[in-house]
Amino acid sequence: MLYRLFCKTLRRLAFGLALAGTAACAPAWAKCELDSVAALPVTLRGMQPLLPAKINGQDVAFVLSSGSDYSVITSANADKFDLPREMLPLGMFVSGSTGAVDADVGRVYVLTLADAPIHDMQFIVAGGETGQGSVGALGQNILGLFDVEYDLAKGTVHLWKPKGCNGAANMAYWSGGAPVSVIDLDVDYFSRRYQRDRISPTKGPVYVNGVRLTASFDTGSASSIMTRDAAAKIGLTPNDPTVVKAGYSHGLGKRTVQSWIGTVKSFKIGQEEIRNTKMRFGDIELTNADMILGSDFFLAHHIFVSNQQHKLYLSYNGGPIFDLSQTPKLIVQGDPPSATSGVAAAPGYSAPEPTGAEPIDADGFARRGAAYASRNDLADAIADLGKAINMAPTVADYHYARGLYYRRDHQPVPAMADFDAALKLKPNDGVTLVARAGLHLANHETAQAVQDLEAADKASAKQDDIHLQIANLYAVADRSEAAIQQYSLWIDSHDEDPRLPQALNGRCWRRALSGVDLDKALNDCNRAIRNGPKNAGMFDSRGLVHLRLGDLDKAIADYDAALAINPKLGWSLYGRGLAKQRKGLTAEGAADIAAAVAINPMLPDEVTKRGVT
Repeated sequence: MLYRLFCKTLRRLAFGLALAGTAACAPAWAKCELDSVAALPVTLRGMQPLLPAKINGQDVAFVLSSGSDYSVITSANADKFDLPREMLPLGMFVSGSTGAVDADVGRVYVLTLADAPIHDMQFIVAGGETGQGSVGALGQNILGLFDVEYDLAKGTVHLWKPKGCNGAANMAYWSGGAPVSVIDLDVDYFSRRYQRDRISPTKGPVYVNGVRLTASFDTGSASSIMTRDAAAKIGLTPNDPTVVKAGYSHGLGKRTVQSWIGTVKSFKIGQEEIRNTKMRFGDIELTNADMILGSDFFLAHHIFVSNQQHKLYLSYNGGPIFDLSQTPKLIVQGDPPSATSGVAAAPGYSAPEPTGAEPIDADGFARRGAAYASRNDLADAIADLGKAINMAPTVADYHYARGLYYRRDHQPVPAMADFDAALKLKPNDGVTLVARAGLHLANHETAQAVQDLEAADKASAKQDDIHLQIANLYAVADRSEAAIQQYSLWIDSHDEDPRLPQALNGRCWRRALSGVDLDKALNDCNRAIRNGPKNAGMFDSRGLVHLRLGDLDKAIADYDAALAINPKLGWSLYGRGLAKQRKGLTAEGAADIAAAVAINPMLPDEVTKRGVT
């Protein structure tokens, strides 16, 4: 079984992190003690908690993913760090909420977490990028060894080693008498009896519209989401007139899945209830669970997962529970914890002092600022990063982060100043170069943008995810040859990534616009349409390829398909008009071209410029 591969690694990991922790022990007479193993600083980027680490001495970041059985490194990053690999045991496979993926076992010679080196660490090697510049995800084979306190609003995840803390002890030491909900976690008794080294993700009961569902508590998922089957149990379907489409999402698997948002009358967890709120559901696959409570839920709560007690403690932090651009009303039912409620501190209980409200160092302000930004509270995010910069003005990452927040707040001038400052401190930082290039393009400064993109390309390994961003910005700058080159770099290293169809379509479109390598362009578009969710852009791209190749009937069919999805797509109307005119359907073609020009009066000049006549 797969879990046996990790048994020795887990013991080494527990030993390594325990060495890194500073003990915060209770007096010897206390019945319940919490010893600090490690305080992990996490920064929220795009609603994903990122943990700094090192792989064989090189700085990296991992997504902290409480919903993953095992820790994962993406295939592209395993290649980048030249990790030795071996096959999974026969009959084993790896899957995520978006389907199964091809996987191996990779070995990191030295993984450094919280300044503690862990030697000969094993990872699952699978899937596409985990996002926000991370190289993979750290899962329950690390988190499940300890009790874990999640305080994402302050940018910390704390690993604790409890001693003598039975079920009567209230592990929510920070609450100070405020309402605390306690949830009994699901226990896989078969695994605990026969697979003693296996640690399962954190799961427990919630009630939606009065229906009991099983939730997986997953910090690695940016947004909370129900399966489509679970939504049907509570009365939500895509055909409901109150339900709206919420776009597509992707995870570890290759598939991109559709999601929707609908209104539920009640969401209840422990003593907490939210009424008349909106929730997301989609075509995701979960094992022994009905929904994911993601980092949006964690950000709104202070959570303590007691793996020893098999309980989860949570209190409300404030802000929206679900990341749906609204703040639902929170109703806490029942009285604050008391000696008779079953969740109060047991006699003789000793716990660490609650963390202060204000950060004490620059990194603390930066992490809290990132949490504010994740809630779209940009003013407070900018203010916190300003404090971080005042305390540590030579840290480039603080200037970069504040630059991002300024840009999101539609303040391009201070954003550019921060990007410039960051690059003076760290001249070859590809991420900051790409961010500044995007701002240059928004300011119509194409030459400066191209200069930054060229520098970002030189500063990046060929497997880096950043090449997709560089390609997209070259496309905006209308540098087709450079865009095609960057798309190719990314595609060659990301054949497992669910964004592959979008990259293939991007390369197809740039080739079609330039009229070069049309056979390769057609292959790209065919692969994109075959493997991705059907969108108007893909058919529009292939329609132009067929038009240039003279396959007029196929061009018209693709343009029909694109316009069925988006009737206002100017290029498809113009291209279909040209194809019809070439077939002798002069009046029909003229009508399509007239409709296209009404949408975009600049199209005739653009079409002529591209040589599509």
